[in-house]
Amino acid sequence: MELIDYPKYNEKLFVQTLSNGLTVYLQPKPGFNKTTAVLGVNYGSIDSEFMLNGEKVIQPAGIAHFLEHKMFDKKDYDVFELFNKTGARSNAFTSFTKTNYLFSTAESVKANLDILLDFVQIPYFTQAKVEREKGIIDQEINMYQNDPDNQAYFKMIASLYPESVLANDIAGDIQTVAQITLEDVELAYRTFYRPENMSLFITGKLDPNEVMGWIEENQRQKSTQDPIRLQRLLTLPVASKETILHTEMDVSRPKITLGLRGRDPVLTGRAGLKYEIAISVMFDLFLSENSVEYDKLYHDEIIDDSFSWEFENERGFHFAVINGDTDKPLELVKRLKEIIAAIPAKIGDLQTEFQLQKNELFGNYIEMMDSEEAISGQFDGFIGEPVTIYDEVEILKSLTLADVLDVAKRFLSQATIQEVMIQNPNR
Repeated sequence: MELIDYPKYNEKLFVQTLSNGLTVYLQPKPGFNKTTAVLGVNYGSIDSEFMLNGEKVIQPAGIAHFLEHKMFDKKDYDVFELFNKTGARSNAFTSFTKTNYLFSTAESVKANLDILLDFVQIPYFTQAKVEREKGIIDQEINMYQNDPDNQAYFKMIASLYPESVLANDIAGDIQTVAQITLEDVELAYRTFYRPENMSLFITGKLDPNEVMGWIEENQRQKSTQDPIRLQRLLTLPVASKETILHTEMDVSRPKITLGLRGRDPVLTGRAGLKYEIAISVMFDLFLSENSVEYDKLYHDEIIDDSFSWEFENERGFHFAVINGDTDKPLELVKRLKEIIAAIPAKIGDLQTEFQLQKNELFGNYIEMMDSEEAISGQFDGFIGEPVTIYDEVEILKSLTLADVLDVAKRFLSQATIQEVMIQNPNR
């Protein structure tokens, strides 16, 4: 096993790529009583179009999320039942670019690890089960469609990336889910659920040599797969002009969502992580509760505690979303655009605020270091090099205000903006 040492934090990461291509990351946490494992698949909602062995494949939107659901449904049992019998907590989720399967347990680590690897790597699909799942997914989609925050978020992304795979909800819609066939599911599984397209990260109470032995034993029992030629396709047309999308829903107050689509190139690995952290610091300096701008908006009764922002830096795209409930939607949009436009000119004068913001982030990271779930949630093994929470802290330590200014100029000078406003027509 390769050892990546983090002496400043007294932490070690053991890495090994098995003969079948599965990359395993083990981070022991002496003194911890719980173990958390995440089996990640480098496959998400944007991967519905691809070239396979020279032929173009287009699959229905929502198939990655659909496949995630199907993995738990076996011939005569549900996988959650197996985890429940061992006392483990299990879950899964699909994002734009990844599908993760995970468990946390204080006992029976080997048994739970076998359950995790086996249920993901040994599928059971039938026509009847695929058709049955469609009804379950339809119910989930209907629930999302009645959630104003969810609708604002995905309508914003659709406005930022029109006529692209990103314009679809991660779960798809009722029409696209109805199009999914057993053959679609089997093809998606064969294409993306391959050991070389997966990573396994385990942290907490564990002995690296023992656990690696368990994993190798499990993988030796799996059949090998023929190699394939896979090319992911991601075309992202640019919106022709800035628009305001008005949507009517039963909300008590108007909801405003402002989206900024980055069009500047972003590197992968630690360079990409530095970019992401710099953008996060930039927004914190102007939109967090500690900022002058936030304070003015709050005391002018334009925003309240619902106000928030987030930044997504994913494989092939990056964007920021700012949202909040307000009784003054037009004023909020106007003020936000003014704040954003002024960032490059103002940020250089915020050295004191910058240091305070860094200190607050350090505190957040230190708190996360005591949580297996947080440690595993911060880990990324699909960006060219493994990145841990400790790498993030080191990047934050070295980050300067000049770095933030440089990234802010690159992002904001090319970003396109879209707006979504959700209002109740009866109010």
